[in-house]
Amino acid sequence: MPRIVPRILAVLAALAGALVAVGAPASAHTALVSSTPAEGETVTELAEVSLEFTEQLLDIGNELAIEAPDGTRTALEVQEPVTETITAAVPDDALGAGENILRYRVVAGDGHPIEGDVTFTYAPPGEPSPAASASPSASASASASPSASAVALPTTNPTPHVTVYEEVGPNPAVYVIIGAVAAGALALTIALRGRGDDGGPSGGPTS
Repeated sequence: MPRIVPRILAVLAALAGALVAVGAPASAHTALVSSTPAEGETVTELAEVSLEFTEQLLDIGNELAIEAPDGTRTALEVQEPVTETITAAVPDDALGAGENILRYRVVAGDGHPIEGDVTFTYAPPGEPSPAASASPSASASASASPSASAVALPTTNPTPHVTVYEEVGPNPAVYVIIGAVAAGALALTIALRGRGDDGGPSGGPTS
């Protein structure tokens, strides 16, 4: 076997290992750090929304929208430039009293889109709060009971819960490595064929 053949086999093995490494998904992804409004927050007014991520975002393909309690979705105009933070102004008619959802789709620096949502409550001034809308009998019984007014219930902040989805597309380097492997295989085939031609019989038997 010619000396070049083991070298070609070693190169092919190295390329195959690199192909596996490149094809594996990255362990670290761009993630949401904070948002305005925050998850579970109650706001009385909202002129602008913002989302901050761990890494730089691309300035293309980013979308923000608010979904009102009745299901109406209003697309927001993303302000430029986009860095690690993306912001947008909120139109006056985009919100509805109650639970609203800020939905987003942003593009990370590596080109992967990230989708998620932030749920918050809009309580405009003048709207009755849930506590104020309680029945009169319940309010009367609560005020008539000394023990009820004497007990202070602990308050806790809701834990932010944001669902983030990341689509991992094929890495362009995979195609480069596949091409290199194919070229190496072709070179090996040519080398083996040339070896066969050199080592063959030079002529027929002589009498």
